[in-house]
Amino acid sequence: MRLAIMLAAFALTASSLAVDYERDLQPFLVKKCGECHSHDAEKVKGGLLFDDPAHLLKRLSKNDLVVPGDWDASYLVVTLFRPVGDKSAMPPEGKGERLTEAEVALVQNWIAEGAPLLGERGARGPMADEIPGVPEAPASPARGTESWTNVGGVTITATLLRVEEGNAVFRLANGSVANVPVEKLSEESRARLPKE
Repeated sequence: MRLAIMLAAFALTASSLAVDYERDLQPFLVKKCGECHSHDAEKVKGGLLFDDPAHLLKRLSKNDLVVPGDWDASYLVVTLFRPVGDKSAMPPEGKGERLTEAEVALVQNWIAEGAPLLGERGARGPMADEIPGVPEAPASPARGTESWTNVGGVTITATLLRVEEGNAVFRLANGSVANVPVEKLSEESRARLPKE
C-alpha cells in the first residue's frame, strides 16, 4: 500500500513538471536524430534542426510538424510511431536510434503542454496518459496488428490493447503504447472498436 501511494505521488509530481525543450528533449533528439537534423549533419533532411531552438520554433507549424496541444495530430509524433521500415518512420532504417517509450512520452507531453519554446506557447491539450514502465494488459489473442486512421487521415499500424475511459489503447510496432481519444479516430476505425 505504501509503495502504491509513493508511486502515485511520484507520477503526480512528474506529470506536473513542465517539459522544457532545451533541457528535456533537445539532448536526446540531437543525439538520436542529429545525423540528419542538426547543424552537424552532412545534409539536413527536411530542413529540420533539433539543435537550434529558434529554427525549430519557426518550423513547428510547417506541415503540422507540431500542433501545440494535440500530439495525436503532430506529424513529429506520428513519424515516431511508424513501424521500422515504413517510408515515413523516424529515424529511417539504418539511420540513428529510435526513441524510447519514455522519450516519446516526453515529446507527447511537451506538445500537450502547448510545445513551449523560447517563451512562446500554443494551446494546451490532454497529456499522454501512459506512464513508461507500467505494465500493460496483454492484447487479446484474437486481435492482431491492424491499420487505424484518425480524423485527420493519418494511419498507424498497431495492436488494439483495450478501450477504456474514452481512449483506445494501442501497442505500436516499436513496442510503445499510445492512448488515442476515441473521438479522434475515423468513423471506420471507431466502428471496429469493441464496446467499453
